[in-house]
Amino acid sequence: MIKLKHILKEVMEENSIQNIVDRVYPQIVKDLGGQMKPVEVHDNIYERLGAVAVEDLMKQNNPDAQFDPEDDKIYIYSSKMRTVEDVIRSLLHEHTHTLQDQKEFSQLYADGALYDNHPFEQAAKKAEENWEKYV
Repeated sequence: MIKLKHILKEVMEENSIQNIVDRVYPQIVKDLGGQMKPVEVHDNIYERLGAVAVEDLMKQNNPDAQFDPEDDKIYIYSSKMRTVEDVIRSLLHEHTHTLQDQKEFSQLYADGALYDNHPFEQAAKKAEENWEKYV
């Protein structure tokens, strides 16, 4: 069997990402708890939202993935996925956010927390460390 973590491309194709999601996400939910959320793969957040001047926006801030509590979905952005590791880390990170209190999450940002010191982001980053378990 080929070790998937060693597959490296400039950008992974959406169907390859979806195959990884289908294989890995159920086990992540089983291990971390909570409920499976729909996972959608899009090229980037700006095209998903129908923004104009996408190339300029992507240069400023183009996330790897996101959990949108209003949609109750996880979005994976293929333009940022280069390896299987990237996909698995994104799933672990975003699923961790699905387990967190979203009002408190937002309030911490409103109170001045930044991404690097936000306790919920730190917990999500910590969850990513176990990515090799899912290869």
